[in-house]
Amino acid sequence: MRRPQRRDLLKTTGVLGLTGITGIGSARSADSGQKPSDTLRLFSDVAVDRTREVVTQGPYAYVATVDGLGIVDWRNPSRPELVGSMTAADPAGGILDAKVDGDLASLASNGGPGITLVDVSDRTDPVEIGFVDIGHHIHNSFLQDGYAYLTVNESGDAAFSEARTTIVDVRDPSNPEVVGEYRLKDDFPKFAMGGVNPCHDIYVLDDLLYQAFWDAGIVVADVSDPTDPQLLAQFGEAPTADDPGFDIEEYLTLPGNAHYVQPSPDGDLVYVGAESFPEDFVEEPDNDDYGGIKIFDVSDYDDPRELARVDPPNVDAFRTSHNFDVTSNRLHASWYDGGVTVHDVTDPANPERLAGYATETTSFWAAVAAQDFTVGSDIGGGLVFLHRDRGRRDAPGFEGTSRPDSPDVR
Repeated sequence: MRRPQRRDLLKTTGVLGLTGITGIGSARSADSGQKPSDTLRLFSDVAVDRTREVVTQGPYAYVATVDGLGIVDWRNPSRPELVGSMTAADPAGGILDAKVDGDLASLASNGGPGITLVDVSDRTDPVEIGFVDIGHHIHNSFLQDGYAYLTVNESGDAAFSEARTTIVDVRDPSNPEVVGEYRLKDDFPKFAMGGVNPCHDIYVLDDLLYQAFWDAGIVVADVSDPTDPQLLAQFGEAPTADDPGFDIEEYLTLPGNAHYVQPSPDGDLVYVGAESFPEDFVEEPDNDDYGGIKIFDVSDYDDPRELARVDPPNVDAFRTSHNFDVTSNRLHASWYDGGVTVHDVTDPANPERLAGYATETTSFWAAVAAQDFTVGSDIGGGLVFLHRDRGRRDAPGFEGTSRPDSPDVR
């Protein structure tokens, strides 16, 4: 089956972390494994207390802050400024993920039963609209074209037998309505009964919903009708994905661990990041295989093919893949204590590392492309704006405060 083309062109109109994990402290050199010529430079930084996920829209960055949202104005990238913030009302809590679409933001409650919707039309004064109670914690979400897509993982007979994406119509954010869902068990009952296949993260592009189901790999669904998602493809599963029962070491270690997914802008490629926890986290002292980012060619969904894997930075630190961002020819990736890297993926079968940034005090949750910059969210501390040619080889002026000592596998 050929991959559906971009919806606008078809119309010819002319147009977890693992749940709760937040990084690990480890000593290493800021330039370890890097040459001066390939080092990203710190152009500027801004403190945002309790920083987790960051997304950008225009000259603003939106930051999940555990208890709410922070908004950074970087119209002057040399002096980014925290201009707005809000604290989400109960029952929200444990907000690790923020998304924005136009004047609406959604905050996923990892410690609460749904998402908070926020009016961000005035970036200096974000206002809570209301809370969408799904009845279960939401680790990640996606917001696009009037719909919110939420990761839901209820335990049934197996650990994640009710893993799914729930779809909420938020075109009228004051009156949101659950309108559809994709359940793993409807198309892959053995995977759903497997012990380590939660819906961890999601991405939507051109009416296609990309879902990272951990060891079950990536499941792509057509959501052109959000009330009736239809399976399009599945790929990238681990050999033991259908093993029943929850196994902590299987959950924390490779193979598998599809943690984050994002397609290329044209949809021909899918990037899949694995998050794994070797050495001190499991009873395998010789296991040092940290998760990387795999690149799949999905131009033909009947024959998805793995092209390459981007390995973690070669530094002495906790350096598994976390969240990343993809443009037509660049991959911007975060690796917890391993820092932030930029790769040239013009030839996706042969990705080439261009630059990296890491210091003794930083541990990164996310990296996103923004104009000529890479924006990294340093866990607990704030944002760094990184540039290949301009800036200095320094640590940010703030220090992250949430470098964890263990994964949280709720």
